[in-house]
Amino acid sequence: MSERWGYRTALFLSALIAVVHGSFLLYALSYFPHLGKGIAIYFLVAVTVSIGLWLQSRIARDLGAVLYFLSAGAAAFPLLGFGGTPGISVATVWAVTMGILSLAVASILVFSKPFAREFAVELEKRPPYKKRLLNAYAVLIVLAVGAATLIDVVNLASK
Repeated sequence: MSERWGYRTALFLSALIAVVHGSFLLYALSYFPHLGKGIAIYFLVAVTVSIGLWLQSRIARDLGAVLYFLSAGAAAFPLLGFGGTPGISVATVWAVTMGILSLAVASILVFSKPFAREFAVELEKRPPYKKRLLNAYAVLIVLAVGAATLIDVVNLASK
């Protein structure tokens, strides 16, 4: 069954994860504003991995697999009874959807031989504009991480 799951499937599912996170972020900002920052991190990571997969980044593939496995575990942890008894709510539906999609994409990224073959082929025939976009994207991520670190240092130093 996993022989049918390749690069395009992983790309579409990672984009779907970003859409699910984005829709829950909008819901959370409307009804639970205090949860916004935590959900925004999930959304930004999902968008980052999805764009990285589209640009055929090996780092995005590897980090995406790790982050998706961690997301699936984070979704399963409270649902298994360790975090209390969750009721049927929008957050529960989001957690279940996130867990299932994350586990599916992570499994494709790590275990799918068609994904590895298709990714290698796509990497070889990648157009020049994607190479330049990938370099700009990497610089953007490094600058964002640097800015976030600087903000944390300034906040820590001011206390």
